[in-house]
Amino acid sequence: MTRKPERTHWVSYLRVSTAEQAERELSLTAQRRAVGDFAGRHGAVIDREYVEPGASGTDRHRPVLTRLLGDVLQPTSTVGTIVVHHTSRFARDATYARVAKSKLRDVGVRVLSVSQDLPDDPMGTLMEGFFECIDQYESELNGIRTAAAMREAVRQGYYPGGRAPYGFSTVPVEVHPGVVRHRLVVNETEADVVREIFSLYVSEAGSKVVARVLAQRGRRMRNGELWSKDAVLSLIAHPAVAGTLYWGRSHGRGRRDDSECLSLAVEPIVDAKTFALAKELRQRREPSRSPGRAAAKPHVLSGLIHCGKCSSTYQLETSGKRVDGTLYRYCYYNCRRANRTGVEACPGFRIATELLDQAVLGALADMICSPPRVTRLATATGFAPDQVREAWRALVTAEPDIGRGYVLHLIERIDIRGDRIVVTPRAGERIERGEEIAIDLP
Repeated sequence: MTRKPERTHWVSYLRVSTAEQAERELSLTAQRRAVGDFAGRHGAVIDREYVEPGASGTDRHRPVLTRLLGDVLQPTSTVGTIVVHHTSRFARDATYARVAKSKLRDVGVRVLSVSQDLPDDPMGTLMEGFFECIDQYESELNGIRTAAAMREAVRQGYYPGGRAPYGFSTVPVEVHPGVVRHRLVVNETEADVVREIFSLYVSEAGSKVVARVLAQRGRRMRNGELWSKDAVLSLIAHPAVAGTLYWGRSHGRGRRDDSECLSLAVEPIVDAKTFALAKELRQRREPSRSPGRAAAKPHVLSGLIHCGKCSSTYQLETSGKRVDGTLYRYCYYNCRRANRTGVEACPGFRIATELLDQAVLGALADMICSPPRVTRLATATGFAPDQVREAWRALVTAEPDIGRGYVLHLIERIDIRGDRIVVTPRAGERIERGEEIAIDLP
């Protein structure tokens, strides 16, 4: 019987949420020093540190914290102690903190705070819960105060912060000695691209055509990426380019109506008539308003296929033709980047859905129904081995829902590399063809 390793090592988790905070008493350097001294007082050393700069404590999906928990919760991990400067550094969400720490305790890992050195007993656990609730309360209260200050800045005609909309830049303005606000001004370089996009779009070019023309002309977005159809549509719908920025449109995972937001007047990049025309054209081109467009059914391999040229996921691409009122005559898998940005970004590789589904499911059925399994099934059912093999293959390939169940269970991803398919099984699955499965298309 394999013995579990002893959990004797200490690691630290250091986090700051803003650049301003990093320069005050909670800087990463200060946290690192305090954590090291704390470990030394307990006769230990920090074997490894996990550093998360610029991440909110309310975010449950912080990459570094996720990696830390994944490493520590491994059965083979030797980590027994995680040290943080303050309970708020671990999380400002009391419920998440309780759940995460409960999982850690179940495997023998404790989370210690330098600023709140609590006893390892029921009273310490109770006090830790109080501190976590206070951390969440302070976070929510700070959010309310920050939102109020930002609303007041907008009322005074200043940009409250964050990344400026495309076509604009922020310039600092000292309103009082030591008090700096920002105003939005037109960025002429980006504004030229904005006008070019509107000109192309209102001249009856679709969003994908606009993206391709921009790529051919060497135009790129602010982050250096090529324009995509989604980016084009997002830009032409942003009211700031027509002279009005609505602050507070995003609300959690939803969006507020413009009438519920504060408005900030800015210098327009395009005139109101052009903006309204683009909006009208977009509504006319909405697939839901266009006859002959039907919602595509999920296919067997949806979400698993990746382009072997650019690593983008594949999506369904249809001919747009309608048969018998609802069905498409042609349906393909193709690279999402090629579909949304154009062949300038990736040439893609289009493949009929039926062809790829049958090739992958057929190969998968052959591998699952290996000779030993065929023999066992034939013995158990009384059928001949050939009959068992054919019945199994027909079941997996002919029934999409059953086939998709096997695919989702066994396959991690599928890469399309020209006329060759490479299938990567999920970790831990026993498929008798090695780590990768290569399938040649007929």
